Amino acid sequence: MKQNLKKVFCIIFTTVLLAGIFLQATAGAKEAVSCKSLCSAALEGSGAAGNMEYQSGNAIDFGALSASARKKVKSIQYICDSKEVYSLCVIQAKNAAGAKSLHKQLKKYKKNNCSSAYLSDYSSTEQKVFKNALCGRKGRYVWYIALSHQKAVNTKGQDAIKKKL
Repeated sequence: MKQNLKKVFCIIFTTVLLAGIFLQATAGAKEAVSCKSLCSAALEGSGAAGNMEYQSGNAIDFGALSASARKKVKSIQYICDSKEVYSLCVIQAKNAAGAKSLHKQLKKYKKNNCSSAYLSDYSSTEQKVFKNALCGRKGRYVWYIALSHQKAVNTKGQDAIKKKL
């Protein structure tokens, strides 16, 4: 009788232990967030992926970043069309202060694009893309979204990024 009680106790203890391990493993199985996965989410959320031809994981390829700003980048995903009008960039900063600084740089880049003399080289629709671009930040991630001339489309992309973070 005593041995049977020990066996039952051992079986119950093992079952509870295995259930705990299983629950912990499934809780940690959430999809990893990366710049690339955030770009995918933004493209899917906005539905504006049709004309993207170029992609890069190098900070030097995104014209908005100065040499000093590139030092604050831990990882980056940049995609754009052939004229670099329609574009999407998601950056993971090395730390929170870097994210704040990069966000400030992206807002400055957007402002410069909207008032630059070189905009006359672009169609009115392409000029609207620059003007309706969005910059955002959450945690150590920052982004620049210029997927459409419609601000609502860019906002859908931003909402998808925020949801994933």
